Amino acid sequence: MKNIKLTSYGATEEVTGSCHLLNINGYRILIDCGFFQGGQENYFKNWEELDFDPKDIDTVILTHAHLDHCGRLPILFAGKYKGNIYATRPTIELAQIVLGDNLEIMQRKTRRNKLALLYSSKNLSDLNKSWKSVEYYNKQRLTDNISFTLHNAGHILGSAIVEIKADDKIIVFSGDLGQEEMPLIKNVDYLDKADYIIMEGTYGDRLHENREERETKLIKATQKTALNHSVMIVSTFAIERAQDILEILNNYYEKHIDFNMPIFLDSPMANSVTKVYRKHLDLLNEKAQNVLKNDNDLFSFPHLKVTNTVEKSKDINRSSKPKMIIAGSGMMEGGRILHHLARYVSDYKNNVVFTGFQVPGTLGHKILTGSFDFHYNNRIIPIKANVEKINGFSAHGDMNALLNWLNNYKEKPKKILLVHGNKEVLESFSQSIKKELNINSELVKYNQTILLK
Repeated sequence: MKNIKLTSYGATEEVTGSCHLLNINGYRILIDCGFFQGGQENYFKNWEELDFDPKDIDTVILTHAHLDHCGRLPILFAGKYKGNIYATRPTIELAQIVLGDNLEIMQRKTRRNKLALLYSSKNLSDLNKSWKSVEYYNKQRLTDNISFTLHNAGHILGSAIVEIKADDKIIVFSGDLGQEEMPLIKNVDYLDKADYIIMEGTYGDRLHENREERETKLIKATQKTALNHSVMIVSTFAIERAQDILEILNNYYEKHIDFNMPIFLDSPMANSVTKVYRKHLDLLNEKAQNVLKNDNDLFSFPHLKVTNTVEKSKDINRSSKPKMIIAGSGMMEGGRILHHLARYVSDYKNNVVFTGFQVPGTLGHKILTGSFDFHYNNRIIPIKANVEKINGFSAHGDMNALLNWLNNYKEKPKKILLVHGNKEVLESFSQSIKKELNINSELVKYNQTILLK
């Protein structure tokens, strides 16, 4: 197998837009086709013409259901792609929710920005007819000499590491790798061997807080909100982060039955995602399984109120303080959280809590890095509330977790190809890989073809 080429069309020296094309002697496998996220300039990248022809792609494999990995999949069908989309069953179910939600958001944004619709409901329907479910560890043969196997990436429910075998070559796409000891998801799988690893490095230059610290910080912020008779707004991603937070709050409320501060989950998407988690409890980790022996629902507890309709969302404003509002989007680029921010962020007694990575250019990043105000419906809203971030909730592995994953390979790979991280972060991570593991690595450039010898 002499002619293997990698070309990346996203997540190159940036965090979003994951899209990697592996050409094996003319057989073309696309790994992910995700949305670019961030400021307006990055968002408009999604409307640029693809640098490859979807009709030339033989098969597509999706690592997981986050928008920055699956968001442009429907464009492939607008471009007459006719093949399968392989993924785990939970990833398929979650991606259908994410893509349906994104279509609605996109329809609003395109009208506002006078853009053509990026893809249609028919393209999305064609995609939904093309899913092919693959279980972890079951080898899937694509040709006589090409196969792939999915392994647990420990990132979100159903997330996968993609191991591709082509004759005597093994190429591994890490997807997004999870932090060890996640609240719900099983720890990442370790693999034995790979010639090349296309690896994410989102947090390759830093360490997260440990699990106990993140849970303690969340509970202390909750208690402080009750004592101050104030409002706590939690910015959350609908997949994994919302469920992690609910699981921790569930444990606290079940043990402290006298604590009665209402919590509003104001995210229909997060509620839909939680239903998928309930369907796949067998994929949760040992700790969650043990809790389930005594608690038949990890995501529901006294004083939790789920608000699916717009009317119920508006009713939150009529609820007395103290209260916690959990809402999306995770980077504050849309969703119901904007309405709650506009109402409560000007009060210094209130608290805004971030629980995940904020891409530069997003409103979340601006607020987290000290913005004094934000624009809302032609008004300028001053930001006076306390703003904090609990880093330990990240579903991405930190520097130590990523290095540990690499170090568990029994044979050193020929090279690590780094994607899915800001340039300076990946450069730092590359140096750490060389120093700690003595393995060569390089940063992948956009539309750069790399020969995997």
